[in-house]
Amino acid sequence: MRKPLCVFLAAAFILLTVPVRQFASGAAKGTGALAGHIYNEDMKTPVQNAVVKLRNLETLKEYVSEPTDPEGLYRIPGIEEGRYVMGVQAPSGDYNFHYSLLIKSDALAKLSLAMKPGNTPVMLQQGTDSSGKKSGSFFKSPAGILALVAVVEIAGFVLLAENEASGVIID
Repeated sequence: MRKPLCVFLAAAFILLTVPVRQFASGAAKGTGALAGHIYNEDMKTPVQNAVVKLRNLETLKEYVSEPTDPEGLYRIPGIEEGRYVMGVQAPSGDYNFHYSLLIKSDALAKLSLAMKPGNTPVMLQQGTDSSGKKSGSFFKSPAGILALVAVVEIAGFVLLAENEASGVIID
């Protein structure tokens, strides 16, 4: 009884953590997009002619926006799925965002920033997918699912180990 349960738990763990969809389709990663507004330090005045740059942390490939319009709007379409660092070249200077961004395929990420001299940009709004819902829940991410499955696996192992230890009869 214990061996089939262990096999079942191992199979469930593998199926939940391995990206089966990518293996089945054999397709490369999809693309997403990033859009938002760039504001001055007052967090209200749009910055025109700022350029947003993204660099993939894995491949080091860069994506660059067109200069922002009079409303401070920028857009970067066709971004490969992955983690990125962001920088902004504005007329007032260059700014670097010291956190990584996750761009998902078939989704539009929205991120608006305010430029503060001597500091990193201030994040005003982030992460909505193409359906308009807030994204970024840890427990819906692959890492969150993996963490939940690992906790369940460890708890199951501990319970099985306790049952085995208590069921030993010595003559």
